[in-house]
Parts: sequence; structure tokens; C-alpha cells
Amino acid sequence: MSDKCVPKMSGSNDIKVKSLRDFKAPAFRDDELVLYVHPYNFHSQKILLLLYEKNIEFTPYVVDLLNGEQYSQWFLNLNPKADVPVLQDGTFVVPDSGHIVNYVENKFRGGDYKSLKPKAGNKMENEKILLFDQIFSSLPVGALSLGSFIHDDLKLVPKPPFIGPIRKTCLKNNEKVHALLKESIDKADDHKAALLRKLDLQERRKRLVYSRLEYQKILDAVQNVLQFIEDDMNANSHREWLISNDFCMADVCFGLLLLRLYQLGFENYYWSYGKMARIESYFLRFKKRPSYDKLMPSNFEILKDIWQMTPSNYIIGAGAGVLGMAVFAAFAHK
Repeated sequence: MSDKCVPKMSGSNDIKVKSLRDFKAPAFRDDELVLYVHPYNFHSQKILLLLYEKNIEFTPYVVDLLNGEQYSQWFLNLNPKADVPVLQDGTFVVPDSGHIVNYVENKFRGGDYKSLKPKAGNKMENEKILLFDQIFSSLPVGALSLGSFIHDDLKLVPKPPFIGPIRKTCLKNNEKVHALLKESIDKADDHKAALLRKLDLQERRKRLVYSRLEYQKILDAVQNVLQFIEDDMNANSHREWLISNDFCMADVCFGLLLLRLYQLGFENYYWSYGKMARIESYFLRFKKRPSYDKLMPSNFEILKDIWQMTPSNYIIGAGAGVLGMAVFAAFAHK
């Protein structure tokens, strides 16, 4: 992907910042499965890949994270934690990616819907998928992403669009989203406690990523996870995927972790040039899955397609400036 594929951005002073009051709740049919999402948010990608793997039809709504739509009253009524993704099935609302996975797997099973859980009754596989779930959920992917833009001594090889001035703008807009969160706290009535917890989390993360010593602890934690999985793959070389020869939810999470590391330019730091040959081979297999092509096609088609799939009257702030800068908000969010 070349630099010319990146949508042109207006200068930050040219972008009109929406007031939180400008965001209005969208309306959908009762029979629609709606996913409130951001295509570059790690946890959103997890649910997108799950739905693609199971061939489930859904309507995406891209939440304008850059301008604080996640802090607007209508979205806080869906999820007081102000996080994406959120799944809405008619009048039933499911926040949190872990809860969404369980809901989708329980509702859409059998027939044309393949399961991404281990086979029933296989205690060893079930215990292993729980272990991997705990491991992957403990990794601070948002902090890992932000810190990679700060510490140039790592000599990373980031891929477009996460290169050059975009990295600096990402950090700048992280401050903007932080200010929008403070604004929403000042105006909040029902959801102030949840937003205060989110503010505390973001401030602690900021201190973490700017400290080279603390950030190294994150890098070392990722190294330990990757080495554990590399060793497990070497001990079970007959397996194609993490748990068995069947692609499952653990593979969704691990494949996306490798994808994020690759986009940030960490592949040479961790697994390339024979450092972790099993993981390198695994990542190549992951990228060959049809669901991966739907998730990350070239030339920013993921942004274009999701915006086109979202009914036009539901899109808030999808002008040229927001479309061009939408990727930054994914790193400022969770």
C-alpha cells in the first residue's frame, strides 16, 4: 500500500469539532443486528472477524470516536463505559467484546453457522481456550499501539497508514479525545462514575506509555506471550491452529494481535528472520483466510465499505476530515 492510498487530511485547525450535543441516536429496524464499531479498534476487529467467520449478516454503525460520539448521551445509554464494540439485536443490547462473543456463539450455532468454540466435551481444549482468553485479554493493546509512536529508539518498520506525520497526529488526537472525555464528565448525570473510571484508566495509561521503562515491560510481556505460544506450537507441530486443526476464537484474538504488531512494525522485533518461525508461518496462514480479506482489504476499503454499508442518515461527522483521521481515534480509544 503506497502513501497515496491514505485519504488526504485537512489541517487540525480546519476541522470543525462537533459538540457532544450534535450526536443523535440512530434508529434501526427491530429485526436488524447492529454492530456499533470502529474498524481500527482492536476489540471491534475481534467482533467483525467473528461475524465474518460465521457469515452473519449485520448492519455496522461507525462510531465517530475522534469527535467523541462514544461520550454522547445516546451512546452512553447503550454502554455507560463508552467503549466499542456494542451489539444490538432488536431491543437487546450487548456491550463488551467478550459478552458479544458469547451471545453470538449461543444464538448463531448449528446449520450454516460454524462454531468458533472447541467441540463439546473436550475438557483439554476448553481449558486451553480459557487460558488463551486470559492471556490475550491481559495485554494492553491500546497502550502498546500508542507507545510505539513515542519511542523511536525501537527502530520499528510501521506500515501505511501508521507512518510519518500520521503517527504524530495520532498522539495529538489522543489528547483531543481525552479532552472530550473530560467535557462529557462535566455534563454527565447518570454515567459520571463510569466515565470517571475511564478517565483514570486513560491517565494511568498515558503515564505508562510515555515512560520508556514502563513501556518496556509491555514489550516484554508481549515477548513472553509470543514465546509461550511459539513453544506450544513446536510441541504440537501437528496442529494447524492454536487449539486444534479447527480455527477458533483463540485464533481470532491471536491473529489480530499479530496483525496489530505487524502494522505497528514489530515483526522484526519479535518473530521475523527465524526468531519465531512457527508464529511467522501461523501469521501467513491467518492472512489467507477469507475473513481476513473482508477485515483488512487494501487501500482503506474497510473504511470505505463500512461507511457505505451504514445508512447515510445514521453517519455523523463522516466528512473528509473525519474520514481521513478516523484511524487515529482507534488508538485513543481503549
